[in-house]
Amino acid sequence: MRLRFGKFVLLAMTIIMLYILLVRGFPILMESLKRPDGIHPSPVVELWVECADGSYMIVRGNGSRTSCAVKRAFQLVLILFNNSSEPSIRDVETASGAMILLEGGRVAGYELMGFDSIIGVTEEGELIDPIGSGIIEVFSRHVDGWARKIVKLNITVDEGVSVVQLRFRGWIIDEDDKVWNPVDKVREHYYARDPPEDPIENPPDSRWTGRNFLKYKTYVFQVRVTQ
Repeated sequence: MRLRFGKFVLLAMTIIMLYILLVRGFPILMESLKRPDGIHPSPVVELWVECADGSYMIVRGNGSRTSCAVKRAFQLVLILFNNSSEPSIRDVETASGAMILLEGGRVAGYELMGFDSIIGVTEEGELIDPIGSGIIEVFSRHVDGWARKIVKLNITVDEGVSVVQLRFRGWIIDEDDKVWNPVDKVREHYYARDPPEDPIENPPDSRWTGRNFLKYKTYVFQVRVTQ
């Protein structure tokens, strides 16, 4: 009986070890086998702005095909598309994300629909509660090729403001391709950005992450506020 019990314990331990190897070790092994392929994610940021009449104005880049005014409290939907078959890196908090800066407005509420987390940020780079903040960043630990992440924001317009300016951008970190960051002097994963940065002045690295985050390019759009 003791011999049979010992064999049973050995078999159980073998099964457990195989399970750990498959669940934990296999993804790590696959990650280590990835090689640069020259294909990058392609982030595209889109805003849906709730108009005073209840319709939505779609904003891409610095403009929209339609125009409208907003109420002093309106909804703003930010969508980050990956317009490429190349996914982001996995299990990195900032693998993909977007920033929006409101001049003349504040976030009163939010709903994450695919993004994993949200933060408020001051212009000095200090982290604050997103509620009441004029600058927010949303993050996802992974985004697949051709996938999207969404956040819905409830915005309140500041007292006396008649025009709200929206500045926004997005990024996706490549899963395998790397670039040299001459500021931090390290090789790091490629950052695909929308709008794209200047390849000479600021190649696709993370040199301005942190307190210098406002140096990255943004799209700029203004909306009129009804009185």
